[in-house]
Amino acid sequence: MLIFVSNWVRVYTADNPPEAVFIRGLLEAEGIPVRLKSMELWAAAVEIYFAEGARPSVWVPERARWEAERVLAQRDRSGTGTVWTCRCGERLDGQFTVCWRCGAARPADD
Repeated sequence: MLIFVSNWVRVYTADNPPEAVFIRGLLEAEGIPVRLKSMELWAAAVEIYFAEGARPSVWVPERARWEAERVLAQRDRSGTGTVWTCRCGERLDGQFTVCWRCGAARPADD
């Protein structure tokens, strides 16, 4: 189900804030603007976690919806890839396109 807020559309609902941040990184690495919603609600009581709209969600401009869905579908098919080392020295698994430590994008030649 898609929920519209102005000209933004929800493309992903995460189980927790780190997952939402990971998805944001995937989309931003492709040049897609992203907004995260309900990040603060996740930390509330367990009862609210299961309420509609309480889980962290990832939103993109409506015009970028199809591209975002393509990126997310590709992520599901991509497997793990090869381990790479960021310029800051952090070693990351192949499925990551952005360094969690410094935020640098994976080099194109990796």
